[in-house]
Amino acid sequence: MSQHCPPLAKGGRRASATSKQGDFCNCQLSKYARSHIEYHVKQEDTFILHLGNVFVDLIHRASKLLPMPKHILTFLLIGLSLLPIGCAHKTAAVSERGEDEAVLLERARQLYEAGKHNKALETLDKVRYSASVLADDAHLLAAKIYIAQKDYPLATSELKWLLGQYPQSDCREEGAFLLGEAYRLESPRAELEQTFTQNAIESYNDFLDRYPSSKFADSAVAGIALCKNKLAHKQYLAAELYCKLKQDSSAIIYINDIRENYPDTKWRLWADYLEATIKIRQDDCSSAKAALDDLLVNNPDAKLRKKAEKAMRKCE
Repeated sequence: MSQHCPPLAKGGRRASATSKQGDFCNCQLSKYARSHIEYHVKQEDTFILHLGNVFVDLIHRASKLLPMPKHILTFLLIGLSLLPIGCAHKTAAVSERGEDEAVLLERARQLYEAGKHNKALETLDKVRYSASVLADDAHLLAAKIYIAQKDYPLATSELKWLLGQYPQSDCREEGAFLLGEAYRLESPRAELEQTFTQNAIESYNDFLDRYPSSKFADSAVAGIALCKNKLAHKQYLAAELYCKLKQDSSAIIYINDIRENYPDTKWRLWADYLEATIKIRQDDCSSAKAALDDLLVNNPDAKLRKKAEKAMRKCE
């Protein structure tokens, strides 16, 4: 259908004001709507492009039969020109690009398994930064790669994005577990600040609350045990320092904290030993012997047992 402006009326005079308004608006807005469709849709889906043009032509014809105000005509043409654009992108994502992205994702997975992490990430960039239905899988795989590279801040960033932006994704279960893993692996040795260890415990617990029957549940429980053991170790180091400084009351505070909050860790037995040495220094050998006897009988740690034997000789 022609997109030229209305011709002159017979006799060289232009059409009436009503006809001029309707035809001129129709012509200019039709041209705008078609160009808007062609600009956004490009070559992605010729059927949708054709459908958009049909809509515009229908409005063009209707405006001649039923004269309408300029602003209504404007909204109709612009609105209908935008409708096929959304359809075109959705169709392209599912049909044309969806198949290619599946191939890219599988290629990235193979590169990851082969240890070619940087190449795998380059391949994933073509998927995870798109509107693809596979973008959540791409973010999860990218997080695994970052963990393998020991780049834990980027791993947690990917996993937080996955959990926050894809509430219906089937990748959320593994992503929630890996978030705890990334925090745990990022945490430094016991002597240093343990914020990441605390974050790991919170993430593990949140995962277990949401997915108690998950195949990753046992690993999450084990991760929590490792984190608590590190926190108990930190408390023990503080208690040991105060013991060396002969600030016994401060040392006892940390010893009791280990007993109360980390009773299932190995550092509870070490806390018992440390308290026994304090009792020996305070000439309370009877209390010290009771603690040391228990350590000699119910202690699987050979190093600690040897220390307990040495401390026991001081009480003889």
